[in-house]
Amino acid sequence: MEPVTISVILISALKYIFKAAGDTKLVKDAENSALSKFWGWIKPHIVKTVPEIESKPDDEETENKTKDRLLELVKDEAFFKELVSQVEALKKAGVTEKNIVKADLKNIKVVRIGDRSYSGDDRYDRKNIFEGNAEGMDEFNVGDGY
Repeated sequence: MEPVTISVILISALKYIFKAAGDTKLVKDAENSALSKFWGWIKPHIVKTVPEIESKPDDEETENKTKDRLLELVKDEAFFKELVSQVEALKKAGVTEKNIVKADLKNIKVVRIGDRSYSGDDRYDRKNIFEGNAEGMDEFNVGDGY
């Protein structure tokens, strides 16, 4: 498989892992959604090495440990094939994210998060989100059609 394809799958899988780990209602209720099924499959592979994924999924250290663990896991070809299948099922189920920035921004003239135009056809679970601190901005826009 091409390295770019592997990277795309890994990035998508990580987004879904953190979304599932951070959704406490989903974890507690174990709903029959595509995301909860994914979490049920991936959780045993991640939690043993990174137990803090359930209590601190947004922590940078937790994210780095999870990325490292996933990189170890995809060395197993059977695991990687199942991961691809799981990610594709999530994409088909419509669990999507777009324009998420997880960083602190300092002293930048213009920051725009989102698309230049709005399309009412777009459907995302999380979209146009800034999760960080901003300092010294001259202009800061979040959303479509800025």
